[in-house]
Amino acid sequence: MTAKQQQPGVKNHKRRDFIRQLTLALGSATAAGLVAGNGLSVALAYSAEPGIKDKTGLIFTRAQLTLLAKVCDTILPRTDTPSGSELDCHGFADHQLFHCFEQKQQKQCCDILDTISRQSRHTYRQEFARLPQQEQRALLLDIESTSGFTLEDKTQFKFLKALIVFGYFTSEAGATQALNYQAVPGGFRGSIPYDENSKAWGSLSYY
Repeated sequence: MTAKQQQPGVKNHKRRDFIRQLTLALGSATAAGLVAGNGLSVALAYSAEPGIKDKTGLIFTRAQLTLLAKVCDTILPRTDTPSGSELDCHGFADHQLFHCFEQKQQKQCCDILDTISRQSRHTYRQEFARLPQQEQRALLLDIESTSGFTLEDKTQFKFLKALIVFGYFTSEAGATQALNYQAVPGGFRGSIPYDENSKAWGSLSYY
């Protein structure tokens, strides 16, 4: 996922290395599902549009994309690197679903967004986007612990969350700022010191 005027980022990585790193971040089964077929090629060809707000997606409605942007920021909040929505991870997920996944998976992602919206109104009496960040985080954690949610909800959310993380780390900022990054070409060093404070794939808990 790169901006139209940008060329670097993950495109400069060897694809095999990228898939290995993605596997560390998301697990082998999840990573394999995301890059299967033309998944990786489509992801790398995506042109991010982070400045666009309130757009209608290929799969998601305008309201669903607005909600998804807030979910992205809860999973990947802004720190010293951009947040998920600032890198258009919501647009990426919509694009990737449209081009690489069947209608069943597209519907499941729409369904879990509708479930999040409905549960937010039921539990907190307001829309998810208007909740304080702590309550947004608590609601998403409830999905993963199936507290007030079903196992199907958890499975649907896990897939959508993986798409968001996939989009983040195929962006230039995700590949070069959030993670350790060594430009290729740029030489090879077989042994690189590493300690527990070093950045690495899979080091984020995603809230």
